[in-house]
Amino acid sequence: MTVDIKTYVVGLLESYQKRSKQIDLLHYELSHQTDISENEMINALALSHGEGGSGTIGHISDKTLYIALNYQEQVQKASSASKSEVATQLMELENLQKRLTYYVSLLDKRQAELLELLYFEGYSQEECAAKLGIATRTVRRIKDEALNALAELYCFAEGVASRNLS
Repeated sequence: MTVDIKTYVVGLLESYQKRSKQIDLLHYELSHQTDISENEMINALALSHGEGGSGTIGHISDKTLYIALNYQEQVQKASSASKSEVATQLMELENLQKRLTYYVSLLDKRQAELLELLYFEGYSQEECAAKLGIATRTVRRIKDEALNALAELYCFAEGVASRNLS
């Protein structure tokens, strides 16, 4: 096992809560994105000739309608691309979270419980010790063992993935 994998795993654990908030935010953004309606777009771009102009008030030229309809198509494409980017980022973050929580669940019960308390729920080592009824020194030992075991799981999985790519 390399130090890089362990550092990566610790980084994943330490950023778990931040990633959870980002996932919630992206879910909200994905479900609350609003598109501009065709009528709103046409009304915004259908410029009328003002007073003193050469046409009648409210006259819309064919060119203006073409611009409005073409612009609406571009807005729909941009909106679709934006939704796709949000969905892609959301999927990547959710996959990181799911993989991490699954790997933690594969650890010994005591190790998994400690990592969940420390990183997923945000308790301090002292709070974990009190909650689990063990010494802070024991919390540190279990944490180190759990981090090593978790890093080994990631290392094994990466080795399997790299062999399958060859």
